[in-house]
Amino acid sequence: MSASRPARAAGTLLVAAAIAAIAVACTPAAPRHDTQTVAAACATLSGAVDGAMTDFAEADAADPAAAATATAAVRTTLRQVSGSIDNARVEAIVADLRAGFDVLADASADAAAGDLDGATGLADATDRIRTAVSDYHDLCGR
Repeated sequence: MSASRPARAAGTLLVAAAIAAIAVACTPAAPRHDTQTVAAACATLSGAVDGAMTDFAEADAADPAAAATATAAVRTTLRQVSGSIDNARVEAIVADLRAGFDVLADASADAAAGDLDGATGLADATDRIRTAVSDYHDLCGR
């Protein structure tokens, strides 16, 4: 008995998607030419990271709305500054900070709205932020 037409079409689409994904994964990336030195990228990042961390540290953790506002501000700052960084090593740090603060900002917003079940992935987010800040200090000498 042959497969139904929708099943064959779905199978064909899955195979095509797998081939496309493999082709993209195997395509060599264009060589990267950083336009910033590590020092210049760190200088661009330093004010934003220092200010964001200060604002975050000063937020009242007992006030979910204040924590949500602080984490959202850090997320926005990191998004803005990431467009100004063109050094692969510093970009990697910003990407880890952003990923951690994205989860933290979403969880803080959920908590401020009364949804305590939405706080998933906080341990991983906190570890990512901690590691990224440590990497930032190591690379940028802060």
